[in-house]
Amino acid sequence: MKVVIVRLSAIGDCCLVLPVVKAMLAQNEKISVDWVIGLGAHSLIKNYQHPRLNYIPIKKPRNLKDYLEIKNHFKNQSIDVLLAMQASTRANLIYPCIKATTKIGFDWKRARELQWFFTNENIAFEKEHLHDSFCRFANKLGIDTSRLDWSIDIPSNVRNEVISKFNLSNRYMAINPAASKLERSWSEKRYASIIDWISRKHNIQIVLTGADNDLDKSLASNIEAISDSSIINLVGKTNLTQLASVLEQAEFLIAPDTGPAHIANAVATPVIGLYAVAPSWLSGPYNYKDLVVDKFPQAVEYILKKKYSDNLKWNLRVHDRMAMELISVADVKRKVEQLLFVD
Repeated sequence: MKVVIVRLSAIGDCCLVLPVVKAMLAQNEKISVDWVIGLGAHSLIKNYQHPRLNYIPIKKPRNLKDYLEIKNHFKNQSIDVLLAMQASTRANLIYPCIKATTKIGFDWKRARELQWFFTNENIAFEKEHLHDSFCRFANKLGIDTSRLDWSIDIPSNVRNEVISKFNLSNRYMAINPAASKLERSWSEKRYASIIDWISRKHNIQIVLTGADNDLDKSLASNIEAISDSSIINLVGKTNLTQLASVLEQAEFLIAPDTGPAHIANAVATPVIGLYAVAPSWLSGPYNYKDLVVDKFPQAVEYILKKKYSDNLKWNLRVHDRMAMELISVADVKRKVEQLLFVD
């Protein structure tokens, strides 16, 4: 059975798809998978190799030429199933370029930008974590997703390289301060406060991680300026495989709703997630739900002036910088002590 998966981005979402792909390949020897994936996510996910898995890394399609290239790639192939795991304008326009007997997309509520127009089957709707929705695609093919292999393959030489290159100690924790948008990031002062407390009370090295962009670097620089602690700032200094290795060897990670939280989750590093703009049940670190500080319900009531209930729209967001300010330093301290078993 030839299966094509389309999930281009983001890196965190692709980390949620990977264990589903592994299950498909492990449970059905007749399945082969072509994964159409974005260049950024591919740079990390490609470390996992399987003889029946073929990555098709592409840049985000922006014009007719880009879509024609995708169409030409698949034009002479016999494809049984297309799993349309991304619902966006750019991704949806890929689906007509791939001829497949069955095209499975999201349910009507989650099939954004008219995705339903390009598919002939869909998964059922539930208010659930994004990862669980990906599992539903595999379930349609008879795959059991109750027990999954989350691991990201990291070359052993990279593990050794990051320790020596970045002068990391045998015991450190990581903080990834920035999310993709400022509204999802905690304040610099509160990050500095928790850093100083962890450094003082638990005597553990502090490492900052993040992408090579202005927001990530600015937040990290401001935290360094405010904090009294010694900090190793790796923001913008690692590629994704190096970042995964840094997170894998950390004792734990503190992060908002961002890709590195899902990378850490995949490499079995506990994640203290900071959530308020979106609910953690939708996009939190999947295997560390008990460590999340989730102030989304309070943000809905205090900022949106709505009563929080299960009847709210599944995709409701609190687009306000003040939402993350509902997370106190004390909230995060409690999760750190819960994790480190400190009374």
